[in-house]
Amino acid sequence: MSVPAWSGTTSPAASTAASTVDSSAPVRVALIGTRGYGASHLRNLARLAEAGIARLVGVVDVAEPPEELRGIHHSSLAALLETVEEHDRPEVVAIATPIGTHVPLATEALAAGLDVYLEKPPVPALSDHEPLCDAARAAGRSVQVGFQARGGAGVDLLAAEVAKGTLGEVTAVRVHGAWLRERAYYHRSAWAGRRRMDGRRVADGVATNPLAHAVHAGLAIAGIHRVADIATITTELRRAHDIEADDTTFLRIDPAGDGPAVVCALTTTAPAQHAPWVEIVTASGTHRLLYTEDRSVRTAADGTSEELGHERTDLMENLLAHVRDRSVPLVSPLEAAAAFTTVLEAIQSVPDPLPITADAVDWQGEGEQAHPVVRGIEATLKEALEAGRPFSELGVAWAREDAVHRWSPPGESAQAGRA
Repeated sequence: MSVPAWSGTTSPAASTAASTVDSSAPVRVALIGTRGYGASHLRNLARLAEAGIARLVGVVDVAEPPEELRGIHHSSLAALLETVEEHDRPEVVAIATPIGTHVPLATEALAAGLDVYLEKPPVPALSDHEPLCDAARAAGRSVQVGFQARGGAGVDLLAAEVAKGTLGEVTAVRVHGAWLRERAYYHRSAWAGRRRMDGRRVADGVATNPLAHAVHAGLAIAGIHRVADIATITTELRRAHDIEADDTTFLRIDPAGDGPAVVCALTTTAPAQHAPWVEIVTASGTHRLLYTEDRSVRTAADGTSEELGHERTDLMENLLAHVRDRSVPLVSPLEAAAAFTTVLEAIQSVPDPLPITADAVDWQGEGEQAHPVVRGIEATLKEALEAGRPFSELGVAWAREDAVHRWSPPGESAQAGRA
């Protein structure tokens, strides 16, 4: 599978409009959602403002903002756009809100002629993906998705090694995530740990939210970018936390054509937090990328290894550069999220995750700081990755065969992914 050159969607009109703006002027940015991950956006935008790259012109939140933001706070994007003077009208809006609000907010922003930075997962359903892409194309604007792992150059390096066969034929791409999450993590908001809420999808879960970066990076490295690149997705969704969504998950994404499968073993019930990684496996060795640390380790069949460091591109900074110069390609455009959204659709389409029995779980800590540890989870994740098989096929005591489901993209969606 080839590695496509993504660039975002831009109409001639947008290019003409961009050419009339001083290319050295800071890009005017509005932020929707100032709490949770929105606070990280505020810190990053402060850094970019200091560098003269961005200027925060407004924030939108349903809650009262901190004192320093009250002068630019608005109750809605529409209110912001109606209120601000033309010289303060945003060019970009960053959306850091609950998953179920992404599509209406992004659609509203695009219709207003704004470029969009959209937190992951970008949409809660596969049926939302192409219409949002269409909305961006119609507006002549671009959508950057906050898959932070994609900002690291290590993903591109491993993807090129797979595509070119640099290390030999790749037999598998493995995705490992062993994280710890306390009760407080799933109590931080009404939608946390939910699959649906008020009759609408929320699409939270270990593979679609906290470790979505790892899954997306694994797909990119394997050369799986479109809906049509996927033949089947095998899921085994389990939960040890008292939540609705999955916190311990096996995924196997088998490609429609040549190329390696992506095998994922993920949990938020590990005894300790570990750096997540994506690894390509060949007959002559492995290359493991620890994407949160921007380093990777190549290990030969004889056990010798070398460590590499990788540069990182800030995704907001990349979007702002793209806004000022449309020839600058986006690192993580919405179009490139089609395969990930297909995985999300599989996870949301199969039956709800089954609970892991209490006798297989040890709770550590107290109150909101308590967290479950599934016994032997680290060894189980490792075995599932090496075998490329669900937990239930490994003789794991708490696993259940009826938790395993195989799903294929519907024909209509697959056709959309070929566009």
